[in-house]
Amino acid sequence: MSNQRIIANVFIDTKAILGEGPIWLTNSQELLWVDIAKGEVHATNTTTKQDRVIYQGKKTSAIIPVSDTEFLISDTNKLILVNTATGVSNEYTSILFETKNIRFNDGKADPNGNLWIGTMEMDIKPKKGALYRIDSNKEMKKCISKITISNGITWSLDKKTMYYIDTVKQGVYAFNFDENSNISNQRMVITIPKKLGAPDGMTIDNLGNLWIALWGGACVTCWNPKSGQLLKKIDVDAPLVTSCTFGGKNMNTLFITTAKEGLSASELEKYPNSGSIFAIKTEVNGFKPYYYRPLI
Repeated sequence: MSNQRIIANVFIDTKAILGEGPIWLTNSQELLWVDIAKGEVHATNTTTKQDRVIYQGKKTSAIIPVSDTEFLISDTNKLILVNTATGVSNEYTSILFETKNIRFNDGKADPNGNLWIGTMEMDIKPKKGALYRIDSNKEMKKCISKITISNGITWSLDKKTMYYIDTVKQGVYAFNFDENSNISNQRMVITIPKKLGAPDGMTIDNLGNLWIALWGGACVTCWNPKSGQLLKKIDVDAPLVTSCTFGGKNMNTLFITTAKEGLSASELEKYPNSGSIFAIKTEVNGFKPYYYRPLI
């Protein structure tokens, strides 16, 4: 890894309390993201920097595209189908969790059109969360139990490996992933030193390397999941880095979400850009998100 310091710039001062879950829309050149604390889902035009709220709920955490104008939005224990063209939103499905203090967190569609979404206990009680797979017919399966903070998830370029983060484990798990979206052979492929921060959201580039936001670490890091090696570190002028995704016309801009929730007055004075979205051009490219494919 080069010793030269790489710094992301503020892209837009969103003033998010808990910015998260960014996804890139190629057709409209918009960045969608959530503020979990405010229950808002935003669409930001990356050319004009104009921002609009497309959904207002309670604890929104993930955005999963269904079409260019339809999105599943996780909100507390519900999945809401939002049509941005018509402005109509309807409940798609929900889960009755064991307590009201459990909520959805990170989620993405897989290469086969299924939805993977995790949960966490709002007071971060250990092992109260899980990771679910929701098929196209709304059938729900709990695939991993005893998760504390279910976070980043992505798939290898050959679609045969699923990568997944439980933040408190300080690393990235890999699973064998088959054509039926079944997972097996769990193993830890990346271990992240605590001094770098805690792993949060994650994406993959066209070389198969993983880009991981580090909560408390003021950075995004790039790792080779085959060797477990740290390849690159991008500094962010905000300590609570939550997630990242590739976007832009050439899919080579890394957009980075951050938070300011829980920061003290002195920390906010030191890091006034906390809660902003940051961006940096990279030498690699990312991919548009997979779409969830519900049965019509």
